Order: sequence, then C-alpha cells, then structure tokens
Amino acid sequence: MFASPDPGLPTHLCNRAKRQMEPERDWKGRATLVDLLDRIFDKGVVLYADVIISVAGIPLIGVNLRAVLAGMETMLEYGVMQDMDVKTRMWESQKSKTKEVPLIKGEELVLKMYGSYHYKSGIYNAWKSGHIYLTNTRLLLYQKEFNEKVFETPIDRIKAITVIRQTSFTGKDKNIIHLYLQGKKVVRLSVHDTEKFKQELESSIEKAGMTLDEVNQYEEEKETCPQCGILAPVKELLEKECSKCGWVSITQKKNKS
Repeated sequence: MFASPDPGLPTHLCNRAKRQMEPERDWKGRATLVDLLDRIFDKGVVLYADVIISVAGIPLIGVNLRAVLAGMETMLEYGVMQDMDVKTRMWESQKSKTKEVPLIKGEELVLKMYGSYHYKSGIYNAWKSGHIYLTNTRLLLYQKEFNEKVFETPIDRIKAITVIRQTSFTGKDKNIIHLYLQGKKVVRLSVHDTEKFKQELESSIEKAGMTLDEVNQYEEEKETCPQCGILAPVKELLEKECSKCGWVSITQKKNKS
C-alpha cells in the first residue's frame, strides 16, 4: 500500500520516511474508510501509475503519474510543499485582514462581536452567523467568507430593545435580543455576550442624542402558525401552543417528554 518516499528528499528524511512508511499488508479485510483516512493523514500514501494509450496495437501516448496523499503536517515533516505552505498562510493572513467592513468617513467602531441574525424571506427562515459590528452610527452583521452584509440598520432607527429567554431546538436556553425598529419591524439577534452588547448599543444610542421607548408600546411580534396559518404571537407559539389548532413546537414537545 505504501511506496518508498521521494528519492529527492534529504538523506536523513529518506531514512526516517523508510522506517515510518514500510508497507503493511496485515489488513485482512478489516480496513475501513476511517482506517484509510487515518493512514493518509498520519503517514501518507504514495501512488505510482504508468499508463500507455494504444490504438490498433500501436502505443501513442505514455503517461507516468506519481501522487502523494498526506496531511499537511506529514508533508512538512518530510520537507514537502514547505514553500507553498508559507505562501498559502501569508495569502490567507492578508486576505483575512482586508476582509473587514469598511467604515464610513467619520464613523468609529464601538464593538465587534460574533453573533447571528434571524433571517426571514417568505416561509424560509434561518439563523445566519457572522460578526456583528456596532459603530457610532449603525449596526450590521457581516459574513467575511461571502463578503456580504446580511443585516444593517442605522442606530437612529432602533426604537426599543428587549432580551427574551428562549429554548432553542437543541433544548438549551439562550438569550435572544429583540430590536424594535422604526416602522414596527422586529429584528432578532443572538450574540456571544448579550449583556455587553446591550449595554454598548444603549450607550451608543444615548451618545447619539436619542432615547429608547418602552417595549410595551410595541405590538408583540407575530408569526404564522406552521399548521393552520393564522398569525399568533411568537412567544405563544414557542412557549405554549397555537390557540386555534393546538400546534406545539418541537422544542415544547421535547420539554414535555
């Protein structure tokens, strides 16, 4: 299964590789995919192939292939792909530095924190994760991997803030921040440190010369019942049941059981 290491390697690495990459045939049909992957990452596999393509018995094309499969730690241990590894790490480092949200002129970053935004489009809804940026003028969630602003709002549109304790589908309790925006839109966020985020957001709003309203002035957020389709308060659907058809969320079923 394992071939000799690259003869171009330094002598001490060749000798070391020969000792560690001796062929092992005592598999006896017990090998699994996990075993194979473990060998590839731990010791590595060298594959050789000689192919001759013939037409009417006449050799036309010859192919000589050699492929090395191994984990990067193993590759670097044998002195393979070191230059490429350094270049790749430098490129990734530079790319991660440039993938930050550009600030507007006069804007100051107040807080950057990992979090999630509850995205809804028609019947589709999901939590989208990324880094939440709070500046002195706006609040947004940015995904570096896709270079996308998932959510953004000026802080002067935030009229009220509340934190609601909810049980997730995994059965764990978590704090969900509800932001009531101008126009009666409700935004739900989940952040790494709820207390710190809420304090910084309220402080930024106060420094901007605005005051927050009482939450009870706003109508409770409603969602469509998945079973009967009526609009019902989110808290009722999540923590109790639909008042019309009796639909119960998966979380509530787990808690009752």
